[in-house]
Amino acid sequence: MTQSIQDHCNLISVYLDACSPTEGKDAPARLKALGQSVARGDQAWLKDAYTRHARLLSLVLNDPSLPDTVRLPEYLGPIRAEGAPGISVVTSAMNRTENLLRALPGWLSNPEVSEVVIVDWSSQEPVAEALAASGMSDPRIRVVWVNNAPRWILSYAFNIGFRVARYENILKLDADIVLSNDFLVRNGLPGQGGFIAGNWRSVAEEQAHVNGFFFAPRVALARVGGFNEFITTYGWDDDDLYTRLEHAGFQRRDVAPDTIHHLPHSDAERTGNGADDQRPARETLLASTRFMIQRNRRLAEKMPVWTGQMSLLPLIIEEQHPAGMTLSIADEPDQGVPDDVFNAVSEEMLRELIAWDYGQAIRNMDPALFDRVMERPLSQLSKEAFQQAAVQQAPAVASGRARLFIDAQHGLGNRLRAIGSAAAIADATGRELVIVWQPDDHCDCRFSDLFAYDGALVEQSFINDATNCDIHNYMPIEGGTKDALIRTEGTADIYARAAFVLNSPHSTWATENRFIQALKPVEAVQALVVSVRNPNDVSAHVRMEAGPGRDHNSYDRPDNWLPEDHALIHTWRERSHFSHFMKRLDILITEGRANHIFIAADLPETYTEFSRVYGDRVVWLPRSLYDRSAEQMLYALADAILLSRAPLLLGSTWSSFSELAMRLAPGGIRIEMSGKDF
Repeated sequence: MTQSIQDHCNLISVYLDACSPTEGKDAPARLKALGQSVARGDQAWLKDAYTRHARLLSLVLNDPSLPDTVRLPEYLGPIRAEGAPGISVVTSAMNRTENLLRALPGWLSNPEVSEVVIVDWSSQEPVAEALAASGMSDPRIRVVWVNNAPRWILSYAFNIGFRVARYENILKLDADIVLSNDFLVRNGLPGQGGFIAGNWRSVAEEQAHVNGFFFAPRVALARVGGFNEFITTYGWDDDDLYTRLEHAGFQRRDVAPDTIHHLPHSDAERTGNGADDQRPARETLLASTRFMIQRNRRLAEKMPVWTGQMSLLPLIIEEQHPAGMTLSIADEPDQGVPDDVFNAVSEEMLRELIAWDYGQAIRNMDPALFDRVMERPLSQLSKEAFQQAAVQQAPAVASGRARLFIDAQHGLGNRLRAIGSAAAIADATGRELVIVWQPDDHCDCRFSDLFAYDGALVEQSFINDATNCDIHNYMPIEGGTKDALIRTEGTADIYARAAFVLNSPHSTWATENRFIQALKPVEAVQALVVSVRNPNDVSAHVRMEAGPGRDHNSYDRPDNWLPEDHALIHTWRERSHFSHFMKRLDILITEGRANHIFIAADLPETYTEFSRVYGDRVVWLPRSLYDRSAEQMLYALADAILLSRAPLLLGSTWSSFSELAMRLAPGGIRIEMSGKDF
């Protein structure tokens, strides 16, 4: 309403200025420019006022053609919160007519569907023509043709569908999604306080391909402004929308298994880009789905939160008829991502992905050298290629005190116990703690991906260059000596490389855990923790990977340990099979001590079996990948926190991750270990 009042004031100003000999000549142009704002404001009273002022102006200037010159176009309105009872299916496509024709009959077979809105984003073969040629006709189908649309932009296209839709529930479907005949029977309506969506984090394999599906009340979409129109390339649009809906108070639930299916297609079909191994690596990566998803995730963090108050893409209604309408894009959007922000985030994310794949030293690499290597084809990139292109410099941390560098090794549990131990020693001896955290196959993420930490941090190991330090290497596989006493009497810096607790009288279970518990997880981890029921009666950590026949991953291979240690790992992994946990849980359930169970596991079949046997009694954090990637390490940290939130933990013996859950329990936790206690 504020903009409408401002426009009204400007109308009066234009009229008054028209009476001035010096200002009057500019009045027609000013009135015409003002007409665009008035038309897009969709306020009937203001449009009437505009028409009256235009006529008055024509009399003042003796220009009878003026009202015709400034005729107002009709703009498409926003996403409305109100709708008639019923369901609007909304889809959009650009040159995906073949899949649409395969999926559409299944949508229409649900009698509860009140209309199907198809936004045709300037397909080479218009959807309306394809429907007519196929003989497919149904009065519920409405086709919205967008004239001269640019490249495919999902957020614009689907928001148009939401703006056009007429019913109170909106079922958003991609053109490659097929509904089962019992979809509505098994899922029901979303209700005014929630929404139903696909979930790529679910253990169900099919869910990985339908994350973009949702069924929501239109009031929810109106409140958050639909899709985020800051996102205009492939990826992250649906995750961003779901996050905003949840933050607005709408509860998410997964779509019922086997009620929606996707028609397979390649990433090239999704993005319009094909693979070319001979292109420069920069060009190939910029066109990859992996890069686009991560860039959009970062852009969503950088830009203001998209809300229902944002101005959507301005569209002029050229024609309306019962079977649909024709739209044209009036102008560039009022608000978009500034070029400098887009370019900066693109470069930041490109270097981030390269650092994940080829080493963290690349983060600080000279831009010119980085660009030179990125001119090679992607197939020729390697860690060695970047190392050869730059002069490696040992990292330095400025400090006025003696320092204790803790070069944390192996997985998350190993690293955090080593860091906690070093922190206890540093605190007791007045040293500055410097965490050395280099991503590798065991833990392929940065420390800052997991924790909001403002202490000293180095992202590349430099043990071979720490010539001025008192060095302690605790890694036996590297020829180091585990449990060597950490000497703190002198003033020299200490460099400790370890996956274990350091040997010092200053390092105790309590002092180590004090630091670990004080670390603040990033918001993404906190959101995962609150996404499932907790606390629970019992938590269980089932560590089966790395057992016999399951040690093929780079972080589980025998060459990570001495032969005797690897044999012990095999022994204890066999004793932590999920069947042993189930036997103990069955006893606890019989005793009334395990009505609510949280489980964290490293293999999908474990979750499947627990769900089959225990149903709603058990909860976990669903996911689709089981690796050591940065994305999955967020889940790992959330798992450890949730494991600590129960009075009883069933842990896997010889697992530093079970140990981490014990360390994170602020009031302590009762422990039973596989192969020992059950």
